[in-house]
Amino acid sequence: MIPDKTLYRAFLEGDISGFEELVLRHRHNLVYFIMQYLKDFHTAEDMAQEVFAYIYLHPDRYLTKYEFKTYLFMLGKRRAIDYLRKNSRVNMVSVDDLQLEDAKSLEDIIYQNENSKAVQEAIKEMKPEYSQAIILLYLNGFSLAETAAIMDKPVSSIKVLSHRAKNKLKEILQKGGYAYEI
Repeated sequence: MIPDKTLYRAFLEGDISGFEELVLRHRHNLVYFIMQYLKDFHTAEDMAQEVFAYIYLHPDRYLTKYEFKTYLFMLGKRRAIDYLRKNSRVNMVSVDDLQLEDAKSLEDIIYQNENSKAVQEAIKEMKPEYSQAIILLYLNGFSLAETAAIMDKPVSSIKVLSHRAKNKLKEILQKGGYAYEI
Protein backbone atom coordinates (compact mmCIF):
# COMPACT_ATOMS: atom_id res chain seq x y z
CA MET A 1 0.00 0.00 0.00
CA ILE A 2 1.29 3.43 -0.95
CA PRO A 3 1.86 5.69 2.09
CA ASP A 4 -0.48 8.66 2.53
CA LYS A 5 2.33 11.20 2.29
CA THR A 6 3.42 9.76 -1.06
CA LEU A 7 -0.13 10.02 -2.38
CA TYR A 8 -0.39 13.58 -1.11
CA ARG A 9 2.91 14.51 -2.71
CA ALA A 10 1.63 13.07 -6.00
CA PHE A 11 -1.52 15.17 -5.60
CA LEU A 12 0.59 18.29 -5.07
CA GLU A 13 2.41 17.46 -8.30
CA GLY A 14 -0.89 17.37 -10.18
CA ASP A 15 -1.91 13.71 -9.93
CA ILE A 16 -5.58 13.87 -8.90
CA SER A 17 -5.71 10.10 -8.48
CA GLY A 18 -3.47 10.48 -5.40
CA PHE A 19 -6.09 12.67 -3.75
CA GLU A 20 -8.91 10.35 -4.83
CA GLU A 21 -7.10 7.41 -3.21
CA LEU A 22 -6.74 9.38 0.04
CA VAL A 23 -10.47 10.14 0.02
CA LEU A 24 -11.37 6.50 -0.60
CA ARG A 25 -8.94 5.33 2.06
CA HIS A 26 -10.10 7.63 4.86
CA ARG A 27 -13.65 8.85 4.23
CA HIS A 28 -15.54 6.16 6.17
CA ASN A 29 -13.36 6.49 9.25
CA LEU A 30 -13.60 10.27 9.10
CA VAL A 31 -17.39 10.17 8.86
CA TYR A 32 -17.61 7.78 11.82
CA PHE A 33 -15.22 9.98 13.81
CA ILE A 34 -17.23 13.14 13.11
CA MET A 35 -20.42 11.27 14.07
CA GLN A 36 -19.03 10.92 17.59
CA TYR A 37 -19.49 14.69 17.86
CA LEU A 38 -22.59 15.31 15.77
CA LYS A 39 -24.60 12.08 16.25
CA ASP A 40 -26.02 12.56 12.74
CA PHE A 41 -24.75 10.41 9.90
CA HIS A 42 -25.80 12.69 7.05
CA THR A 43 -24.34 15.81 8.60
CA ALA A 44 -21.13 13.95 9.42
CA GLU A 45 -20.94 12.75 5.83
CA ASP A 46 -21.40 16.32 4.55
CA MET A 47 -18.79 17.59 6.97
CA ALA A 48 -16.29 14.95 5.85
CA GLN A 49 -16.83 16.10 2.26
CA GLU A 50 -16.21 19.68 3.37
CA VAL A 51 -12.96 18.63 5.02
CA PHE A 52 -11.77 16.91 1.85
CA ALA A 53 -12.87 19.92 -0.22
CA TYR A 54 -10.89 22.21 2.07
CA ILE A 55 -7.79 20.06 1.64
CA TYR A 56 -8.31 19.99 -2.11
CA LEU A 57 -8.69 23.78 -2.33
CA HIS A 58 -5.87 24.55 0.13
CA PRO A 59 -3.25 21.84 -0.40
CA ASP A 60 -0.43 24.07 0.83
CA ARG A 61 -1.85 24.25 4.37
CA TYR A 62 -1.04 20.62 5.22
CA LEU A 63 1.88 20.50 7.64
CA THR A 64 3.94 17.42 6.96
CA LYS A 65 5.02 17.18 10.59
CA TYR A 66 1.71 15.32 11.07
CA GLU A 67 0.65 12.17 9.29
CA PHE A 68 -2.02 12.94 6.72
CA LYS A 69 -4.67 10.97 8.62
CA THR A 70 -3.90 12.91 11.80
CA TYR A 71 -4.22 16.21 9.94
CA LEU A 72 -7.49 15.02 8.39
CA PHE A 73 -9.00 14.07 11.76
CA MET A 74 -7.79 17.33 13.35
CA LEU A 75 -9.66 19.24 10.63
CA GLY A 76 -12.71 17.02 11.10
CA LYS A 77 -12.73 17.65 14.84
CA ARG A 78 -12.45 21.42 14.36
CA ARG A 79 -15.26 21.45 11.79
CA ALA A 80 -17.51 19.36 14.03
CA ILE A 81 -16.93 21.60 17.03
CA ASP A 82 -17.55 24.72 14.92
CA TYR A 83 -20.76 23.16 13.64
CA LEU A 84 -21.94 22.37 17.17
CA ARG A 85 -21.22 25.93 18.27
CA LYS A 86 -23.24 27.35 15.39
CA ASN A 87 -26.13 24.90 15.56
CA SER A 88 -27.59 24.37 18.98
CA ARG A 89 -29.98 21.67 17.79
CA VAL A 90 -28.65 18.50 16.17
CA ASN A 91 -30.81 15.71 14.72
CA MET A 92 -30.07 12.23 15.95
CA VAL A 93 -29.53 9.20 13.71
CA SER A 94 -28.64 5.84 15.13
CA VAL A 95 -25.19 4.44 14.45
CA ASP A 96 -27.00 1.11 14.04
CA ASP A 97 -28.36 2.34 10.70
CA LEU A 98 -24.89 2.09 9.19
CA GLN A 99 -24.18 -0.94 7.02
CA LEU A 100 -21.05 -3.00 7.45
CA GLU A 101 -18.89 -3.27 4.37
CA ASP A 102 -16.60 -5.99 3.05
CA ALA A 103 -18.60 -8.90 4.49
CA LYS A 104 -18.03 -12.10 2.53
CA SER A 105 -21.20 -14.02 3.35
CA LEU A 106 -24.51 -13.80 5.16
CA GLU A 107 -22.92 -15.47 8.19
CA ASP A 108 -20.18 -12.82 8.20
CA ILE A 109 -22.79 -10.06 8.04
CA ILE A 110 -24.75 -11.52 10.96
CA TYR A 111 -21.62 -12.10 13.05
CA GLN A 112 -20.19 -8.65 12.28
CA ASN A 113 -23.52 -6.93 12.96
CA GLU A 114 -23.89 -8.68 16.31
CA ASN A 115 -20.37 -7.84 17.48
CA SER A 116 -20.42 -4.37 15.95
CA LYS A 117 -23.67 -3.47 17.69
CA ALA A 118 -22.36 -4.69 21.03
CA VAL A 119 -19.23 -2.57 20.71
CA GLN A 120 -21.18 0.44 19.39
CA GLU A 121 -23.61 0.24 22.30
CA ALA A 122 -20.74 -0.13 24.78
CA ILE A 123 -18.97 2.89 23.30
CA LYS A 124 -22.18 4.93 23.58
CA GLU A 125 -22.31 4.19 27.31
CA MET A 126 -18.79 5.48 27.91
CA LYS A 127 -17.76 9.04 28.70
CA PRO A 128 -17.18 10.97 25.43
CA GLU A 129 -13.48 11.28 26.20
CA TYR A 130 -13.17 7.49 26.61
CA SER A 131 -15.11 6.69 23.47
CA GLN A 132 -13.05 9.15 21.44
CA ALA A 133 -9.80 7.57 22.66
CA ILE A 134 -11.03 4.05 21.84
CA ILE A 135 -12.19 5.10 18.37
CA LEU A 136 -8.98 6.93 17.51
CA LEU A 137 -6.53 4.39 18.92
CA TYR A 138 -8.15 1.06 18.21
CA LEU A 139 -10.73 1.55 15.48
CA ASN A 140 -8.74 4.04 13.40
CA GLY A 141 -5.24 2.87 14.32
CA PHE A 142 -3.77 6.20 15.40
CA SER A 143 -0.64 6.19 17.52
CA LEU A 144 -0.62 7.70 21.01
CA ALA A 145 1.11 10.83 19.67
CA GLU A 146 -1.40 11.22 16.84
CA THR A 147 -4.31 10.70 19.21
CA ALA A 148 -2.80 13.27 21.57
CA ALA A 149 -2.57 15.78 18.72
CA ILE A 150 -6.18 15.19 17.66
CA MET A 151 -7.55 15.34 21.21
CA ASP A 152 -5.25 18.24 22.11
CA LYS A 153 -3.85 16.49 25.19
CA PRO A 154 -0.37 15.35 26.26
CA VAL A 155 0.67 11.80 25.33
CA SER A 156 0.87 10.84 29.01
CA SER A 157 -2.79 11.79 29.45
CA ILE A 158 -3.75 9.70 26.43
CA LYS A 159 -1.96 6.67 27.93
CA VAL A 160 -3.97 6.99 31.14
CA LEU A 161 -7.17 7.76 29.26
CA SER A 162 -6.66 4.76 26.98
CA HIS A 163 -6.10 2.42 29.91
CA ARG A 164 -9.20 3.64 31.70
CA ALA A 165 -11.26 3.51 28.51
CA LYS A 166 -10.25 -0.10 27.81
CA ASN A 167 -11.15 -1.11 31.35
CA LYS A 168 -14.53 0.62 31.08
CA LEU A 169 -15.19 -1.02 27.69
CA LYS A 170 -14.31 -4.41 29.17
CA GLU A 171 -16.65 -3.81 32.11
CA ILE A 172 -19.56 -2.76 29.88
CA LEU A 173 -19.10 -5.66 27.45
CA GLN A 174 -18.82 -8.21 30.24
CA LYS A 175 -22.06 -6.93 31.75
CA GLY A 176 -23.65 -7.56 28.37
CA GLY A 177 -22.37 -11.15 28.33
CA TYR A 178 -19.46 -10.62 25.93
CA ALA A 179 -15.88 -11.70 26.55
CA TYR A 180 -13.25 -9.00 26.17
CA GLU A 181 -9.49 -9.21 26.55
CA ILE A 182 -7.32 -6.18 27.26
